[in-house]
Amino acid sequence: MNLPVAYKTNQPKKLRQLMKEKDCIICPGVFDGISAHIANAAGFDALYLAGSGASGSVIGEPDLSVITGVELADTARMIVNVCDAPVIADADTGFGGPLNVARTVALYEAAGVAGCHIEDQTFPKRCGQLAGKDVVDMETYLERIVAAVKARQNPDFLIIARTDARNATTFGGEKAGEDAFEEGVKRLKAALDAGADVAFMESPRTKEEAERLVKALAPHPCMINVLPNGLTGNYTVEDCKRLGFKLAIYPCTGFIPAAIAMEKSYAALRDKGTDLDHCGNWQIKDFFERVGLKASWDFDREVAEKTRTDVNPKKYEEMQGHDLV
Repeated sequence: MNLPVAYKTNQPKKLRQLMKEKDCIICPGVFDGISAHIANAAGFDALYLAGSGASGSVIGEPDLSVITGVELADTARMIVNVCDAPVIADADTGFGGPLNVARTVALYEAAGVAGCHIEDQTFPKRCGQLAGKDVVDMETYLERIVAAVKARQNPDFLIIARTDARNATTFGGEKAGEDAFEEGVKRLKAALDAGADVAFMESPRTKEEAERLVKALAPHPCMINVLPNGLTGNYTVEDCKRLGFKLAIYPCTGFIPAAIAMEKSYAALRDKGTDLDHCGNWQIKDFFERVGLKASWDFDREVAEKTRTDVNPKKYEEMQGHDLV
């Protein structure tokens, strides 16, 4: 029987197997149940729970470290339950010291997430694309990574070490140069030695830097973060493959187009008195079909058929007194 919503077992192992089989795994961003269903149906190998999108969708706040680890883990659990593809999740700074990091990993593992990334930003952190961010010292960062590695119960759960040193205020912010890049590489090398599985530098500035990063950290896999018109550059899937990245996350694939579409539709209803032009000839049923209507109806039907054939309620309804003892 196919369940419309079901806990998925050992998604971390599935992700690791994909990493062995694929040159580069493309992970579009998801942030709620609708985006999860649609991205999953599109057939991607893996998905990425974007903290930026979840923050806006779940708590109505920009990505400024307002959302909590519990809220992200709850969102992750829902997304994992409706998807076949393994999910990598944003875990910010781990939400505190080593004990907080350990609890975050435990929550994410319990939610069925395949892996998460933990970064070296100071708290409160902010989206890596925003100016004014800074990083903690090397030792504090490594404590976060060691805590995550030590806390995981499933050895296949992927620990992705992220550094924001490349654009940190300490190293020059928007004007940061080679020193910032080299600091980022140092931190990622240390994090990999501390047990992290994948290296993730937030926003190398050029393709040349990206190539150097991958080579400097080989043979360990690297992940790249691609946002529209962002600090990294508008890399295509082919660019990410050619540069040698094992994982490429596209956090904004869902929520920016969704926000643009909603702005247009709400404006049309306000200004023209109808939203019909923005609904694409859909009916409400078309929407329900995108979020699992068929699976839900099939489940109901299968339960009803099994109850009638295997249990046979009518047999018990027709029992007489002498049948009960």
